[in-house]
Amino acid sequence: MLCIWLFGSLCIGNDTSGAGATAVSGRCGSLLAYLALGRGRYFSRAELLGTLWPERSASMSAGSFNTALWRLRRVVQARPPGAGVLIASDRRGAIGLAGGDEVWLDVEEFERRIAPGLARPIEQLAEAEIEDLRAGVALYKSDILLEFSDDWALREREKHRRHYLNALWRLIQVESVRRQYAEGIRHAQAILDCDPLREDVHRELMRLFVLNGQRAQALRQFESCRDLLRRELAIPPMGETTALYRQIAEHALALDPPSPASMPLAPADVALDALHLQAAEAGPRAHPRDTIAIARQHLAAADAQLELGLRLFG
Repeated sequence: MLCIWLFGSLCIGNDTSGAGATAVSGRCGSLLAYLALGRGRYFSRAELLGTLWPERSASMSAGSFNTALWRLRRVVQARPPGAGVLIASDRRGAIGLAGGDEVWLDVEEFERRIAPGLARPIEQLAEAEIEDLRAGVALYKSDILLEFSDDWALREREKHRRHYLNALWRLIQVESVRRQYAEGIRHAQAILDCDPLREDVHRELMRLFVLNGQRAQALRQFESCRDLLRRELAIPPMGETTALYRQIAEHALALDPPSPASMPLAPADVALDALHLQAAEAGPRAHPRDTIAIARQHLAAADAQLELGLRLFG
């Protein structure tokens, strides 16, 4: 079996584990990547020249193209079922990547895995479709064809990234329904790794942190979102985001904070250490109002920073 990986850098190998994979670059790499993305189609030589090397199509001779094609066949000739079958020509002389089941392509596997999970409502998803969503997301190691900057490669890169982000968002929804909030947090953070300006994802991450018992982390997520928007776009957060922040902060004030001895802090809630320390210093018989007053001091400082940011952009 010929295995072709497009996620990250273009490589080929003999099994899906990636062991012993070989990088393919240059004109051979461009030709292989384009044929792989269009597998099942055949392209005329003129079309391939005009798409892959538009600045050289006028000067690049048929002999030069044939040399690139010959080199590509040599790259894959040692990999069964043989180059003559994999890099094929039709009766018109058009060229395409064939091979059927003898060729495994990571982007095809990715699309096959995520498609059912994106096509149906969450309540209708079977367990196998959810597992396929997870498996498809795991295949996305990085954007495809990182070493290529041609227009055709950029279009394909954007398309697969969009599908990846949609799959992650669907997994967030699934994990929320199942109350697997830590997994939902992980998927939301993966979206922000690719697209940090997605304010809707920042909001969803704030909600997930609250549901996972990490209220302080939810407030910090707002601050991170606010600072990022200010730095990158010179705009404040949307009203919906600010309202969510205030709701989380006000709800925190409405609750009697748990005793540090009875409920250990989650790792992400280390920002509350000072609050609990002050409460402890007040003594075991401190009135709940004293503890709430301490909480108000800390949240008031965060609100002051928020108001300053809103005035700066008002």
